[in-house]
Amino acid sequence: MKKTIFALAALAIMAWGCSSDNDSSPAPQPPTPSTPTEIPAGTDVRPTWQAPNYDLYDQTMTVEVLLQDTLLPYATANDLMAVMADSEVRGISTPVPYEGQWIFPFIVASNNGGEPLSLSYYCDKLHRIFTIEWTRFDATVPPTGEDGIYKPIFIK
Repeated sequence: MKKTIFALAALAIMAWGCSSDNDSSPAPQPPTPSTPTEIPAGTDVRPTWQAPNYDLYDQTMTVEVLLQDTLLPYATANDLMAVMADSEVRGISTPVPYEGQWIFPFIVASNNGGEPLSLSYYCDKLHRIFTIEWTRFDATVPPTGEDGIYKPIFIK
């Protein structure tokens, strides 16, 4: 019986000596998932972008652009996207739903290889136009791929 009491006392002392009550550092907390900030609505009206006359250009490039994930909750079939060179429309597209994503298929026209292109996205639900400097015209670019021209970032 004395051995049992002694063993219990020893265990209690060891447990007390190993407790973390004396630690001054707080226990690590799991990270809390960040809630995305809501994108504010704007007052932009639906643009009247017109498709270019492709007969007036020497070259074309075909690209399928995926909508940025941040904008997916706001996307609708009424959205528009346009490729511009010096504020001149060189390609226009409406969204096509594909596996939970929106794809904007483009034929982009140009007479100059390497010409800088911008990309404008009109979000009908937000009444906003987002515009970015996008890429340079290159008729040899494959229609689909993984880099930034295929899934451009409008909102950082």
